[in-house]
Amino acid sequence: MLSRERRYEGMIMVSRRGLLGGAAAMATVILGGCGRDRTALVTAAKEAASGVEGVASVELEMADGANFEQLLRGTVALEAKDRDSGLLVFDEAMRSIITVIYEELDEVDATSLRVGWITGVLAGGEEITPMELDPYMPAVNPRRDRITAESFYTKYGLG
Repeated sequence: MLSRERRYEGMIMVSRRGLLGGAAAMATVILGGCGRDRTALVTAAKEAASGVEGVASVELEMADGANFEQLLRGTVALEAKDRDSGLLVFDEAMRSIITVIYEELDEVDATSLRVGWITGVLAGGEEITPMELDPYMPAVNPRRDRITAESFYTKYGLG
């Protein structure tokens, strides 16, 4: 009788393994599709920001945060040398990026996408953060890692 129970336990393990393998395969397919959407979003955001007068180059990438949140991060190199001019150009570049996010993603993904790690870099190397674009940013906790695309919707007249 004991050997039958052990065989039965072995069959359950195989079934569990099969089930887990199937779930892993399904997750791979689902997440693989997200990668294409991510690439398209990054490309569209880079093109939009690159079209802003005074932007020298744009490097953006999508990443996963520690708590499964999505991040869009990178640098917008600016031709401006002085901070005031750089802020104006970076603001327009961010407007372009946020507009692409608003138009390309569904509401849940767009509003939760974290954009606080997009940095403007002046010609002299000085950095500008998104927090400097709106000192009264409507963020629950005003830290760069908490800034979402939605944080800019009011400023840019979206939503």
